[in-house]
Amino acid sequence: MSPDQPTSWGRVIRHDGMVTRNRVQPESARDVAEFSALLRLLKKNSGRTLRQLEEEAAKCGAVLPRSTVADMLRRDALPRPELLAVFVRACGDGQHLAEWLSTRERLAVGPYLDMEPADPAVRPAVTAQGAEASAPRPSGRSKRWLAAATAVTVVAIAVIVTVLLDSSSGPPALPSDGWYLLRPGHTADRDLCVGEGRERNKRTDRPLAVQRPCKELVPDTYIEAVGHGVYLIKWRHPEQGWGCLSVDEALLDDGMLLAPRDCTSAADQRFLFQPVSAPVPNGFVLRPVHSGKCVGLLGGPADVDAGAELSQATCSGQADQVFLLEQVGRASLVPAG
Repeated sequence: MSPDQPTSWGRVIRHDGMVTRNRVQPESARDVAEFSALLRLLKKNSGRTLRQLEEEAAKCGAVLPRSTVADMLRRDALPRPELLAVFVRACGDGQHLAEWLSTRERLAVGPYLDMEPADPAVRPAVTAQGAEASAPRPSGRSKRWLAAATAVTVVAIAVIVTVLLDSSSGPPALPSDGWYLLRPGHTADRDLCVGEGRERNKRTDRPLAVQRPCKELVPDTYIEAVGHGVYLIKWRHPEQGWGCLSVDEALLDDGMLLAPRDCTSAADQRFLFQPVSAPVPNGFVLRPVHSGKCVGLLGGPADVDAGAELSQATCSGQADQVFLLEQVGRASLVPAG
């Protein structure tokens, strides 16, 4: 684990919201049913009707239909991150939005963390099996068609799983804490790594995470586990000191850039590392915990030049959203006193 050091990358950005005396703690939820119960409790504690919640959201320029909220609160299911964010803010708990989104993501990805192999390619097979098992029993002539279709499906699933398990290029193991070069998978042949850069449109002059030549890369990157498969991506700069890559303002939108900020271990600074074997062998998909989206290049797979910014986007399964890790010694910096 890296030593604790003071940082000067910037301030922590928090959302406005009303503090309640007996705050509902979303992190206590052990499953989806408990999370849904906490959402109902949050609404009750807010003292606001469905109409008032809709009006509160509208004050911030957001849409929160009463029917949608009522449906969300009736079901024991995870709401979409965007809906959850608007609902939590409307209930007055916006300053704790990161905890709500982090817990939602934990519950959403939890079942996949224990799968072997940990590769998204096996998920369609598992989903298909679960769907077939829970389907209603047909009657009459449709049974013969279902029997034939099921036989074909089972054979296809068996072939897919066998190929995945026998593949010599399966997904990599989760990384241990240490210093790494982080390489965007779609430009691995160009010797580009994640390091500090600036916005290409020159809108600001702040430091950002971009792909740049690996030679003489600044700053050094330290990967630190904060949970099973969840990591902080720490930068150590020779002048700025320690900072953690964060999604701009902890927002949920596509296109939000990644920038270093003082390390707080907030949800927008924690990244779920999902090992994959395709489309880039031995790679990792990095998912910000607060949004559940994926880190990639701002311009997608076509963004191959040095200086291209990293950003958060809806997961596409393309190579620009896969990263390769190369463990290295910390050679570029003199140890701080």
